[in-house]
Amino acid sequence: MKKLFVMILIFIMLTGCNSNESTGEKGEFIGNPTAENVLEGNPEANIFMYSDIIYSAGVSWVDEMNLTKDKQITEIAQQKSNGEYFENGTANKLTVGTKIFSVKERSDILIAETKEGDIKYFKLVEG
Repeated sequence: MKKLFVMILIFIMLTGCNSNESTGEKGEFIGNPTAENVLEGNPEANIFMYSDIIYSAGVSWVDEMNLTKDKQITEIAQQKSNGEYFENGTANKLTVGTKIFSVKERSDILIAETKEGDIKYFKLVEG
């Protein structure tokens, strides 16, 4: 019985030490970046949110790729400059009504169809 109590106590202490999964040892963010994270690092970033993931334009190697638009998967529903209030369908530069397409070649890139031309967006995920 005493061994069981000690094991439970050790387990509780270990899980208590690991309960904060959102910050690392130095206080840096761990997990997929939020709109707020991206815009704090680069206020001029061109981003939108789809399926709880931030997508960002202006990634040079993505811009150089020849990609084929596939199916329309969503549309921009609102525009906000403050990353704190982003939700799915929110963009900071794309206008409301902009159509977003998947691409045939990759699942981590989406294309926004704008009046000025197509813009490629890369999925920002931790890893």
